[in-house]
Amino acid sequence: MDSKKNVFLTIDAGGTFLKSALLDGEGEVITDSAYVTKSFSDGSREKILGAIREIILKGLEMVQMKGFKAGGVGIAFPGPFDYPHATPLMEHKFKNIYGVNLLDEIQDIPGISRDIPVRFIHDSTAVLAGEIWKGNAMGYHNASVVTLGTGLGFAFSQNGVIQLNSLGGPLIPVYKIPCRDGILEDFVSKRGLLRLYREISGKEERDKIKVSDIGEWADHGDEASVFTFREAARILAESLQELISGKEINCILFGGQISRSFHHMEAVLKQEWQKIDCLKKVSVVNSIENSAMLGILHSVMCPGEFVME
Repeated sequence: MDSKKNVFLTIDAGGTFLKSALLDGEGEVITDSAYVTKSFSDGSREKILGAIREIILKGLEMVQMKGFKAGGVGIAFPGPFDYPHATPLMEHKFKNIYGVNLLDEIQDIPGISRDIPVRFIHDSTAVLAGEIWKGNAMGYHNASVVTLGTGLGFAFSQNGVIQLNSLGGPLIPVYKIPCRDGILEDFVSKRGLLRLYREISGKEERDKIKVSDIGEWADHGDEASVFTFREAARILAESLQELISGKEINCILFGGQISRSFHHMEAVLKQEWQKIDCLKKVSVVNSIENSAMLGILHSVMCPGEFVME
């Protein structure tokens, strides 16, 4: 009988980096197991697949070095993506692995047994799963998460079950809700915040500004920066109001790197949504860094808590 402790390799695939860590079955991160490498999302097929192989091999090496047993591999990937068939369908980042079956590629890696479960999950879904399991959405039957980063993500649960579309991604793609002269993501995302800030401040496109700069300036009281986050919050609140009411969402959380500035959006969001009777909690996620990893782990161990249309 094999008495080795089961641990799980969790990987968060972003446009810039692949991040990984080993977690045990309780969601505790194994000491010194975190690893980061470039994702080469704009690179060749060989570069992208090479990065994926590298991070998996590093994880397996750590499993062996610490005397554990690999219980499974979970990978969060942005969409569009056919999650049951492990196939990216993106035409912007990771475009050179469009249509590639990543499960086949992973199972060709030395040391990966075909008996080890490998599961793919959308990054927003992973954050929500982590928050429902061990975060700020615990105890809420109809919970949701908005992820603010390079894009705009959204996932929600009904009666404790996360709702997915036929490809295993989030059921409702809020990023493309019509908004002003475009879609919601044009105003509430990395490019959206930069657009709003330039409109409000009068700064030109040539000025090299990051969203983190706007957040820092807002923290120091810069009016244009503070108003940028408030305006983004107002636009988001108006756009999601009908959805929150219709799905009877009890809890809505904010994740992603831009949510580090949630405190500049919180008052507007709560004011705009105060008349939604079903909504009881508006907050940031418990852990911007670790929620996705917990959700990735949970998706490997408890796949039945996700339902596809």
